[in-house]
Parts: sequence; C-alpha cells; structure tokens
Amino acid sequence: MSKLGDQLRAQRERKGITLGQAAADTRIREKFLKALEDGDYQSLPGAVYTKGFLRNYAEYLDLPTDDLVVLFQRERGQPDQAQVGSFVPYRPVMRRSLIFTPVVFVPVIVVTGVALFLGYLYYQFSVFAAPPRLEVLEPSGDMISPTAELFVRGVTVPDGRVTVRIFPGPDTLGDIRPAPDGRFATTVTLRPGANHLEIEVLDAAGKVFRVSRTIQYAGLAPPANPSVLAVEQPANGATFTNTFVPLTGRVDRSITGVLVNNSPVSVSADGSFQARYYLPAGPQSFRVVARNNAGVTVEVTRNVVVAYSAAVVNVFVLGGDSWLLATVDGADVPGTGRVYRDGETVVFSGREVRLKAGNAAATQVIYNGQLIASLGRQGEVVERVFTAQ
Repeated sequence: MSKLGDQLRAQRERKGITLGQAAADTRIREKFLKALEDGDYQSLPGAVYTKGFLRNYAEYLDLPTDDLVVLFQRERGQPDQAQVGSFVPYRPVMRRSLIFTPVVFVPVIVVTGVALFLGYLYYQFSVFAAPPRLEVLEPSGDMISPTAELFVRGVTVPDGRVTVRIFPGPDTLGDIRPAPDGRFATTVTLRPGANHLEIEVLDAAGKVFRVSRTIQYAGLAPPANPSVLAVEQPANGATFTNTFVPLTGRVDRSITGVLVNNSPVSVSADGSFQARYYLPAGPQSFRVVARNNAGVTVEVTRNVVVAYSAAVVNVFVLGGDSWLLATVDGADVPGTGRVYRDGETVVFSGREVRLKAGNAAATQVIYNGQLIASLGRQGEVVERVFTAQ
C-alpha cells in the first residue's frame, strides 16, 4: 500500500474532486494521476516527469510538495544521498589469468551509463513528443459544399480541447470538449468562395496537432420560382451527438407555408426559416414541404442519425418561476442554485445529472430527446437523477 497514494486520494476525496476533474484542471493525464494514487510507479513516466506531475498535483490539492517528493523517492526505492557517497572500492577479482580491476570496470560503467541515458531519452521522446491523435471524419477531404452550413465531426483524445477556425474571418469555435470516446462535432458557416478550415487539438501534455480542409462554397442564389425550396441544414446523412438537430432553409417569398413532418414552421419576411428538434437516439427523418399560392408543393427529405454518449438534460422553465440546482458528475454547476425566470432555458450534460427543482410544475425537461412535460405539481420540490444511457 502506498502512503503517498493514500494521502493524495484522501485529500482529493476530501475536497470532493473527481479524477476526471483533477485531470482537466491540472492538464495531467488521468491515468498518471490514478497511477500516483495507486502507487503504480511502473505505469508512470521517468522520475523527472513524475516529480513534476507530483508537485503540480500536490499544489492543486494544497499538500506539502517537498514532503511528498521525499516520500515518493523512498517508495520508489531511490537511494539516500548519504548512501551515494559511501562507495567502497572493489578488490581486484582474480579469475585465472583475468583480473577485474577499477581500470576495467570504469569504462564499462561509463559506456553502460551512456547507453542507458540515450535509451531513456529515446523513450521519453517517443512517449511525449508524439502529437495527439486527430481524425477528421467529416469533411473527409477538400470539397464543394452545396450549403452555407458545414457539419464538422471527428475523433481525438478524450482529454483534448478542440478548436475550429475558418478563414476568411477568422471565425473561431473554441474549447470544444470531446465525448468520453473522443468524438466531437460542431457546425461552421461558410462564406461564398474558398474557405480554409483548420481543426486543432491541444492535449493534456500541451502538444498540438492540426488538420486542414479547403471548402468551396458558391453561395446560395435566391429561388427563381415559387416552387423552389432550399434546405440548408441538416446535411443528409449527418450525425448529431449530444445535441439538438438544427433545421434551416429558405423559400421564395410567394410560399404561403412550410411544414416539417406535418407541423408548420414560421417563415420570416426574407423567406428564411429555422427550428430546433430534440430527438431520441437513432435514425431520424425530416420531410420538409413548401406550398405556394397556387397550391403547388415541393418536398425535400433529410435523413440524420442522433446519438448520445452522455446524459443531456435540456431544462425549460415555463408557466412560472422555479428555483433550480444542478449537480453534474458529483459537482454543483456554477450559476445554479438560484431562481430561474419564466421562459429561461438551460442545458446540462454529463455521466450523471442530478436536478432539483423548487417548482416542479414550471420545470419541463427533455432528457436525451425524450420529453418530460413537467417534473411534478405546482410548488412541489422534486429531485430527479438522469444518467448516461
């Protein structure tokens, strides 16, 4: 049993901090923090890196860094300085006609030490110098986009932070957190002409890797006749993970109405329309129908896939005010624990979302695409727990 690991784990649990939260705050990989707490020193990198991790972790937990470093050296089996200086020279070893003396041992020890040091440097370089994984699945390469909205998704390291930039602009979407399996997704808006798309990931060790795409967009021309319907998003076959499905489009001004899956959608004066759909996991289909003054209709269909890797809880306060407190993965969400006014909305996501409402009747929830009309009666205090499926 590691006394060092016991102290680290006890202090972290005393502060109510999860290993995942500590890894995100200290930018140290979670597997290294777990190895320190378990006393699994064989799973840690070299002593120089491990001491740096230990000092940062100790300062983060408000523990005495120097004392823990000394304890780490003892548990890892490093010799005391007093023992290092007590070297007793060997007597020459006589084996028949071959004599082993310090004159023979010193060059061998030096050569061995140099070889070990070079091997250590190569190991550190191979482990820490490799760039983080980043695979952009969509768009898979340079392309011509038929719409202004471009769906971007990919896979990277789970503890990375993804930034998407698009030029000209530049427009930046920063601090995109991947799901536990490393998947991420977002949507960017293109400008007519050539667009340079840059996707970047920063891992917990501070290493950066980038992938670029060139996207051509000719621009959307106004519809030439009343029967033209342009659905800009979602893209056909797109996958939406842990989020709603946005639907946007444009029609000619003579169009009298637009239906999405037989439900009317409002059309603005410039002919644009938009809506959000909170749907359960699985394949989903949108049938968009536009009708003009003459009764002529045009139809466009979009098929998408909805997926969830976490508990996604969309909260809508309707019909009155409600006090709300949200706890995600064991930690209270900053900004909650207050009265939310009629009409406010908020979303929480994590492995476990615990929601406490002071006015259950005015608190409506959509949990992973499933509508819960209200949590209870007027003025009733209700607590519900939602977990990743």
